[in-house]
Amino acid sequence: MKRNLLSFLFPFFSLLCFTSNAQLADLILTNGKLFTANSSMPYAEAIAIKGDRIIAVGTTAAITKLAGGKTKKIDLRGRTVIPGINDAHDHIGYGTPVGKYIAFTEPMLPGPSFQQVLDSLAVAVKQVPKGTLIQGDLGLKIIEDSNARRMALDRVAPNHPVILNAPWGHGTLLNTKAMEMLDINETSPDPVGGRYERIAGTRKLSGFFSEYAEFAVKRKWYSKLPNERLVQGFKKFGDEALRMGITSVQNMATSLELDKMVSVLKEANLPLRIRVIRFPASSEKGRNLSTWSKTYASTPLLTVSGMKWILDGTPLERGAYMQTAYSDNPQTKGRLNFPLDTVKQIIKEGLASREQLLLHIVGDYTPNLVLAEMKKAADAKKWTYKRVRFEHADGLLQDQWKEAKDLGIVAVVNPSHFTFAEVNHLRVGEARVKTYQPMRSFIEAGIPVAIGSDGPNNPYLNIMFAAMHPTNPSEAVTREQAVVAYTKGSAYSEFKEKEKGMLKAGMLADLAVLSQDIFTIPLQELPRTSSLLTIVGGKIVYDAGTINNGK
Repeated sequence: MKRNLLSFLFPFFSLLCFTSNAQLADLILTNGKLFTANSSMPYAEAIAIKGDRIIAVGTTAAITKLAGGKTKKIDLRGRTVIPGINDAHDHIGYGTPVGKYIAFTEPMLPGPSFQQVLDSLAVAVKQVPKGTLIQGDLGLKIIEDSNARRMALDRVAPNHPVILNAPWGHGTLLNTKAMEMLDINETSPDPVGGRYERIAGTRKLSGFFSEYAEFAVKRKWYSKLPNERLVQGFKKFGDEALRMGITSVQNMATSLELDKMVSVLKEANLPLRIRVIRFPASSEKGRNLSTWSKTYASTPLLTVSGMKWILDGTPLERGAYMQTAYSDNPQTKGRLNFPLDTVKQIIKEGLASREQLLLHIVGDYTPNLVLAEMKKAADAKKWTYKRVRFEHADGLLQDQWKEAKDLGIVAVVNPSHFTFAEVNHLRVGEARVKTYQPMRSFIEAGIPVAIGSDGPNNPYLNIMFAAMHPTNPSEAVTREQAVVAYTKGSAYSEFKEKEKGMLKAGMLADLAVLSQDIFTIPLQELPRTSSLLTIVGGKIVYDAGTINNGK
């Protein structure tokens, strides 16, 4: 009985001891609604910060006692505070403007017709000097149009390199001038993991590139940009992230070679935490691992860790590898990007390496294959410590959940992808789509879940999509669950759950004071949310100027 009583009272005594011996805070925020993402105390009123750490979370009365004469005091006046958003899957650098950009008013699903693109291109070539790169987006209509190839682009723009990209990242169309600019000839061999489409009956390239063939294209043209332009683009990204209350970003390093990515980020000196995740390219000779195995000293705001591979595509271009044929095209099930032996080697490398393994997995056959190969390579206990990440995990279905949990798989979901409802129903089919893109079920099955934007990086837009789930409404989650996944879950996904992701004593003081209460406002109002005050490591790095920051 005494032991039970002491166990019950211990947290209370610990709090008293902590409060009496604590140093005075540098900063306190009081009279707020703090969502902590800490299951033992989900909500609080106030928080105290010393240096870069949180020293206490609790009531306004308790936290006020930690203030001294030099303590900065902020009265939140009922405003909502959350842990800083940790975007677990983003691509920094793609927002940097390159050349002339053609904007289309049509949404990319289905997007403009190829004729509309050609008409816009004809206007663009008259607006910029010869040799200027012209970029634009391509949607599903162009993906499906066999006439949309480089020869047609050449007729309109023979003297300008033209590159059209699918905004979801899987599908790129180039004209001949762009191929020349990137040192790709008419009969270049396919890189491992990627494909150059060929003109029927020939070895000549049609100009349509997919997967690792297109990733190399994007990296080549961004790498041609001077550092000043890239730094400018990165700073713009950082400013927008802080305005949204994003304090950590896990960056899939697709846009630049690793050394250049790190050097540009160092020069940009963004006041938020960036994790650079290795994303090796490939050539016809194989995967280019040598330049991507380099290690870098970590700083509080910049780390390089992990290794990502894209194993399949997406349903949009029918590239995700499915167990059965696509409902709207029985001729294809999608495909693996790499030969099976290469996938096995990637898994063995992930087991042997100290780096976390991240795998783009979207189809419902790909996770079956990967989980089976993981079990062949080692027992579950060895894998659990690795926290292998399934990026997207759209096709990780119910019969795979126990295996995934036992092997320590982390599902990094992207709620913006839930909005492809019409195409998902068409491609995946009415029967399969009912179990496609799980989220709520992952949480209930005990599979760790993180959220990455992989698209619009407005976290409150993505929280809205998570709480709606347009493709599969039964998999929608609560707003609280979405915020936990975006903070605590994302921290776990990068082995940082003891450092950040919660408003809790001892954690890094990364947090955002929001413009509205995201837990009670109408769902459709969520995307209008912004941060009024963003704090990283105890420092105010963004201030909208609307809070009375008294002393």
